[in-house]
Amino acid sequence: MIQNKLRTKGYILGVFLLGNSLQGMASTGKTDGKHIVIGTVINRQPQLPTNIQIGTDKLAVKWEKTDASLFNTAFKQTEIKGEVNRKGTKDTVMAYVWTLPENLVYLIDAGRIAPQSSQIFEAAKALRGQALLNDKPDQKYTSATDLWGYVEREQHENQKVYVKAGNEADWASSYLSDGKDKDEGLTYKLTLQPGRYKVWVAHVPNVKLNFTSYLRVNQKIYDTKQVSTTIAEDWVHPPVWVTHELKLAQPATFTYESNKIGGKEWENGSISLIAVEQVSANVEPPFISPSGGDVWGSQTVELQHKDPSVEIYYTLDGSEPDKNSIKYSIPFTLNKTTRVNAIAYNTEGASKMTSADFAISTWAVTATPFKLVGENEVKNVKINWMQRNDADVYKIYRNGTLIGETRGDTYDDYGLSLGENYTYHVEGYKEGRKIATSEPQSAMPFRPSQDCDVYDNLNGQYLKNRKGGIAGMKIGNLYFSYRLERKKKNVSGQEKDGWLLSESYSKTGKEGSWSTPREIVFYPGVNFEGIGFRYNEKTGKVVLSAHYEDQGGYTAAKIFLAQITPKGGIEVGTMERPLGYDSRDQALFIDDDGTGYLLSATNMNSDINIYKLDETWTRPVALVNTICKGQHRETPSIIKKDGEYYFFSSKASGWYPSQAMYASAEKLDGVWTSLREIGNNSTFGAQFNNIQRRGTNHETFGVWSYHWGAQYHHKDPDGNFPRISVAKFNKGYASMDYYRYIEFYDSYGIVPVQNGRNLTLNAPASTTTVGANPHTASCITDGADMNSSVYFQSSTYPYVLTIDMQKKAKISELNLSTKLVNGSETAYKYTIEGSVDGEHFQTLVDGTDNWQVGFQILPVTDSSVYRYLRLTVLRIINVHNNNPAAWADGVYELTAFGTPVE
Repeated sequence: MIQNKLRTKGYILGVFLLGNSLQGMASTGKTDGKHIVIGTVINRQPQLPTNIQIGTDKLAVKWEKTDASLFNTAFKQTEIKGEVNRKGTKDTVMAYVWTLPENLVYLIDAGRIAPQSSQIFEAAKALRGQALLNDKPDQKYTSATDLWGYVEREQHENQKVYVKAGNEADWASSYLSDGKDKDEGLTYKLTLQPGRYKVWVAHVPNVKLNFTSYLRVNQKIYDTKQVSTTIAEDWVHPPVWVTHELKLAQPATFTYESNKIGGKEWENGSISLIAVEQVSANVEPPFISPSGGDVWGSQTVELQHKDPSVEIYYTLDGSEPDKNSIKYSIPFTLNKTTRVNAIAYNTEGASKMTSADFAISTWAVTATPFKLVGENEVKNVKINWMQRNDADVYKIYRNGTLIGETRGDTYDDYGLSLGENYTYHVEGYKEGRKIATSEPQSAMPFRPSQDCDVYDNLNGQYLKNRKGGIAGMKIGNLYFSYRLERKKKNVSGQEKDGWLLSESYSKTGKEGSWSTPREIVFYPGVNFEGIGFRYNEKTGKVVLSAHYEDQGGYTAAKIFLAQITPKGGIEVGTMERPLGYDSRDQALFIDDDGTGYLLSATNMNSDINIYKLDETWTRPVALVNTICKGQHRETPSIIKKDGEYYFFSSKASGWYPSQAMYASAEKLDGVWTSLREIGNNSTFGAQFNNIQRRGTNHETFGVWSYHWGAQYHHKDPDGNFPRISVAKFNKGYASMDYYRYIEFYDSYGIVPVQNGRNLTLNAPASTTTVGANPHTASCITDGADMNSSVYFQSSTYPYVLTIDMQKKAKISELNLSTKLVNGSETAYKYTIEGSVDGEHFQTLVDGTDNWQVGFQILPVTDSSVYRYLRLTVLRIINVHNNNPAAWADGVYELTAFGTPVE
């Protein structure tokens, strides 16, 4: 049994309550020697005693298992159960662990006037000793010789003190109040030395009020905060917190005040707790140079301070530095992803800690085997890499031999021998000088030996879908399938809208073998989004996760986590905001050791929180990390490959396509790289949704991104469907490519199929359009079409771009990638023509009525041979209002696939 009570940030501290030795600290029912109060530093396991004294017996204790994440919140009590064997009889003991802010200098349990005692105060005093400046839980300030206490500004009207008897273990149940007097506010006076402080104050939720709290230094207002108290059911929990930051350059006495509030009894800003934490001495933190970021290979770091007399200490393992840490003397070099924490000391004490995250990235390539349409063998390899700011040309090597060069980030190698292993790497050059050599990756061509399904990314249809394929999740000897779908149901004679959870099972998992769906539960009047089901092998139950709204609209921002017993019922673990944070787009990630994590878009979709879940995967127990701060990412997903974690997400962009991005890290709670682009600028006309492993004997990865055509202002007749890309990973780098067709094999997994060779990569491109920069035309054939890639832009319309493929070919497909402006997406009105001689052109694609945005898959049915392609952009239209949008112009890439004939 582990129970958490009151929350905020900090340090866990305490003392032991062993039998009769500290009877004054023991609360009612805790005086029999079987209960202790103990503490530990935040996020660390408490050092529970291995033995305790009960009466005359010294007994060994076996404590239940705990997780450090239980001890991460200040002003919280956590109960831990233990077991002793006393003369052959098992008995239960309890440990009570308190959490408080680090480096406390005051902890006032308001209202605990002698003879009242306070467990939380005694614990703080035992840990901090003389550093805690108040020697009792609370007192009245009576003269100038007092260093601290509450102030009676009108002596004839006594301050009111309220204590709920017999509750020393719950500081929130006592408080100081002002009663009816309109001329008084609540005031505490405290004396401090120079330094930086954080003042925590808990107000009592016993009336609904709005008022102002003040910090005054030398009788002048230093800081103000607006406080809104609420009414709790027990008038005690949870308290309403307010915090103030305070910096003192010299010794001073400050006052904390709430403004005068008139009214009847209880109507005031009652104070339950005041704590003052010394954040740092009066010394500025050091500077870390550079201030962090993504770098290739290694980074030299320098620590600086404007005061040369200070001493700087730092850590590289994520821990907080002190004088036992590394003392800085000269710059140091980082060779791996690291968080640098640094602190400065002068004669007054320590500064506030400063931090910088350095994501030391490995420049690497990926090598993805693929088919060409019409081939039976997988004998081609696509090589990808991340473009570097310090390189302008890339040379591609196969088994150490140069096979080509390009300006972009991709290259195809065709017609390889089956069964031979090929190793690829890339070298980056700047103005002819080699800058870097990538980490290699290998690929081996092969011939698939099984039947497969074939998916068409043009329209989301299966060209081949094997009947009798296995579906559902296998649990024991049966396959199970679950659905949570919107339904109408008669409830007590009334038809209600809601969501129905149902279960089906099958012995084979094949079509036609499934049982009639069994209703598990019906939820009326609520809404679910992002619904997912995962089987938990440890519990033998199926976990349902979803974004949950029970207040109408999109404001509740809750998470729904529940576990379903196959052929049984449902147990709901969470139907609230995880650990108090708003939560919208969400997903589960299960690590290799079976630990579950919740990924959640929070702070109004601005950030992504990663929470650790309990063993059932239905209750968040700790906030592990907050990543992508301020990036407004949606549909979060994590995959782990070769010990690296990869986070994927889409940009918040309504229903329209957006650039997918990813980040990588060695540890979930560690330093993540900044977000990096992947795929292309519009995720090939879709929004990233999730990434999946496929293959029973070979591991491949597919990326499911949704083309929401039915939701567009100008609707796509193909509607909504997933567009499936292929992902590959290598040492923190991830690539994702479009292929026209995707083959699914049970054993191997995913085999991508390209609709012919890339005929335009590195081909010369030109424009004769007046006002356009002729040198930028070549970007439309460099293979790079990320959001940050170079694009062609003209100042007049219509404009023309011409590509010389330098050989004749039959063209089977064209892809056109154009710029996207979030919220003002545009459709290009255009034509694409082909020519043999560069003078006489034949229309291949008529896009004058086009309303697709970002990325277009354009099948070519003309079987004639062409060498030249001509793109004529006629107009650019905002798809939301049909207005001209020439300002949003930008052509990233025009790619032709097909078969060379010479």
